[in-house]
Amino acid sequence: MFKKNIIKGRGAQKNVHNRFFELSHEQRDDFLEYCAKEGEEADKSKTLYLPVFPKTIVNKVASPDVGMAYSMNMYQGCEHGC
Repeated sequence: MFKKNIIKGRGAQKNVHNRFFELSHEQRDDFLEYCAKEGEEADKSKTLYLPVFPKTIVNKVASPDVGMAYSMNMYQGCEHGC
C-alpha cells in the first residue's frame, strides 16, 4: 500500500482537467530545479482567487433526466472542487 501526500485542510487534493475551464496549471522540471537551487518552495499551497466572469447567471439545462429547464450557477467552484 502507498502513502498518499494529503495536505490537511486544503480542500481538493487533485484538480482534474475540465474542458470548460480556460486556465491550466503545470509544474515544469526547470522551475522545480530553479526553486531547489535557490532554496525556495515550489508549491506553497495557498488559496488562489481567480476572477471568472460568466456570461449569464441562469443556465439552460439540456439534459432530459434533470427535470428542470433552467438552473442558477451562483459560483464557479471552490478550492474543495465544487
